[in-house]
Amino acid sequence: MDRAERWACVVHFTVAAALAAALLGAAESGEAQPAPEWDARFVTMQVPKRLVTDQVFHATITMRNTGTQTWREGRDITPTRLRSQDPEGNTTWGTNYIIQGQGTTVAPGQEFTYKSNLKAPSTPGEYGFRWRVAGKPGCFGEPTAKETIVVEKREEGPAVPPPALPPPDEKGKRVLTIEDFEYLGSFKVPPKVGRGGAGYSECGLALRKAKDGSLRLLLNYTHPGQTLCEIEIPALAKFENRNAAPLKVAEVKKDWGPLSASKVSPNGGLWWDEGTKTLYWTYYHGYWTGGPLPVLNACKLGDDGTVTVVGSWTVPNQKWHWGGVTRLSREFAERYTGGRTLALGFGGYYSICGPASRGPALGAIADPDPANQGKDVDLVELLGYKSPAKAPRDGNYFSANCGFWADPPENAGSGYWTFDDCCHSGVFIDLPDSHAYIAFVRLGTGRMGYDYGAIRSAGSAQYWYFYNPRDLGDVAKGARKPGSVVPYLMAKDSDGMGGTATGSCFDAGERKLYLVRTGCYRVGTEAHPLVHVYKVK
Repeated sequence: MDRAERWACVVHFTVAAALAAALLGAAESGEAQPAPEWDARFVTMQVPKRLVTDQVFHATITMRNTGTQTWREGRDITPTRLRSQDPEGNTTWGTNYIIQGQGTTVAPGQEFTYKSNLKAPSTPGEYGFRWRVAGKPGCFGEPTAKETIVVEKREEGPAVPPPALPPPDEKGKRVLTIEDFEYLGSFKVPPKVGRGGAGYSECGLALRKAKDGSLRLLLNYTHPGQTLCEIEIPALAKFENRNAAPLKVAEVKKDWGPLSASKVSPNGGLWWDEGTKTLYWTYYHGYWTGGPLPVLNACKLGDDGTVTVVGSWTVPNQKWHWGGVTRLSREFAERYTGGRTLALGFGGYYSICGPASRGPALGAIADPDPANQGKDVDLVELLGYKSPAKAPRDGNYFSANCGFWADPPENAGSGYWTFDDCCHSGVFIDLPDSHAYIAFVRLGTGRMGYDYGAIRSAGSAQYWYFYNPRDLGDVAKGARKPGSVVPYLMAKDSDGMGGTATGSCFDAGERKLYLVRTGCYRVGTEAHPLVHVYKVK
């Protein structure tokens, strides 16, 4: 090695030694590179190694905040949560996120354990399980270790045949099924009447006969102001592929204005009594934690266009029965309810202060006496589910983070009423040849959770729950408990017909069912309801 090469080696060694000494000195003095704003490190994870198809399971994942920003949760900020990986945002395990929980914070240097129920895929195989913290900048930091979970085919028992329909009664009257209903068509409701608009309203529905003998519908709007309108029933057209263009808009025949000047206003169902010219309506308050509310109310609609309040009453088990009002047949009432023909329902939805019926509900009352307003009506229970009793449903759900009303499904086809299931409408049909009580039910589907101060689910499905009137009669007579009655048929409505049914009525003479559903088609930034019409064949 010549002198130049030796000199180059000395210089290189000297520089390297100086750099090493500088790094060692920085480490000994406590100096370090500044931490990034958003950073995370994986700590540990507990998750099953083997599952069966559609199995609900619990997962815990612990991460450390190694950045300088605090991880926060809340509705008004970009919340910090776990996000599924490989690929990012996949829903292999029923959801693509796991929340921290309302009001939680994770300061720099702290560890936090994310907990959630998840659901295995419906198809057997080996699936990757990996997550990463996400927040304001998107996903950041170190992902979890990548686990592989084996999902085996669920052992199915022998095929269970569908339950047989109840036999006809002693008069030969059979129970109705979904196949008995022929869809005739639909129409649009007016987009705006008075102070009320269709976009965000909970619309009750009732039939009323005009002076010329034609039938009209009474429809109430609740947002932004309340109003009752009377609309014609226009020519019908089929609502197919969510195309509302062919549908006609019902003409407003009368704007009755608000039914109440107080905060108690009609946001439940309606029933029009032609004989007494009385409109019955119900009121509910999902966040009410006080005493009895004036659930049932009544107004006279005068021929001169005036609205006169004639009464307001409280209701036992108010959250079971504040969804709406309907009529029982005279024959049923005389046989089972002591002549009570008015009925209140419809049950479901876990409100802030419980106790709602964990499934559809119905109770019979006599037409209330205005002299007794402000008092409880005398109610005979027909249907309802007091926890731990619960209505059945399909198994297309899992509860991510709630412990109430959250029994895991037995399988993909069988589950139990959850905290995101509700019923806002029902009709009692009693024809010479057939009968049924039908509750129109909304079921939450997929991931359910109490997120950022609200109950949320990934989706929803609409069902018709068919009940045998004889079963309801047995409850009224005390021969059965309300929670022991189950629907003989749970029929899924078409996904394309819209959202929650908030009002329904039945014209026995024409054998026609009118059903209003929310969120059927878009009008600008709003989703508007439609009225669907069916006929019992």
